[in-house]
Amino acid sequence: MAVSSSSPLPKTLKIGIVGFGPFGQFLAKTMIKQGHTLTATSRSDYSQLCDLLGVSFFRGMDEFLEAENDVIMICSSILSLTEVVVALPLRRLKRPALFADVLSVKEYPREVLLKVLPEESDVLCTHPMFGPESGKDGWNGLSFMFERVRIRDEAICSSFLHIFQSEGCRMLEMSCEEHDKLAARSQFLTHTIGS
Repeated sequence: MAVSSSSPLPKTLKIGIVGFGPFGQFLAKTMIKQGHTLTATSRSDYSQLCDLLGVSFFRGMDEFLEAENDVIMICSSILSLTEVVVALPLRRLKRPALFADVLSVKEYPREVLLKVLPEESDVLCTHPMFGPESGKDGWNGLSFMFERVRIRDEAICSSFLHIFQSEGCRMLEMSCEEHDKLAARSQFLTHTIGS
């Protein structure tokens, strides 16, 4: 996953965030710092915060999807994922995009995204294994899990992954199934042994 001299340079991306709550905002700040262009949509009105950050905020999903994002990052809760993805007016996409989720479980979002998204949409399942508290001083050494589920545009996928790699994340490529088994095992141990 390291960028070699023969790899094309990472490109600046236009990233759309669905769900601009605390975690979406946390990720957005680093993406903006790296020079990426951001758009956002959310149930709550974050237009003032987005103005301060330099993010284009869309109240309507139609306009958000028409904004020609390279990447659409789903930052919803696990419980609302299906509702959020099914509600996307996908006919408004002007071109294929990479859809990436950032949920802490992986098999469920993979299933939903593959079922609902058009075949020409790329799917990348990710789990940044850190948050606003653990990542407040930077992401160096923090784990970032991902699975390239359905990728046709490798340049966009690699550029998106480079956001995390360039911040020093420990890049862990594994299947969604393997991730969830490991997560279940570690949560079981945490809860049985104590915290």
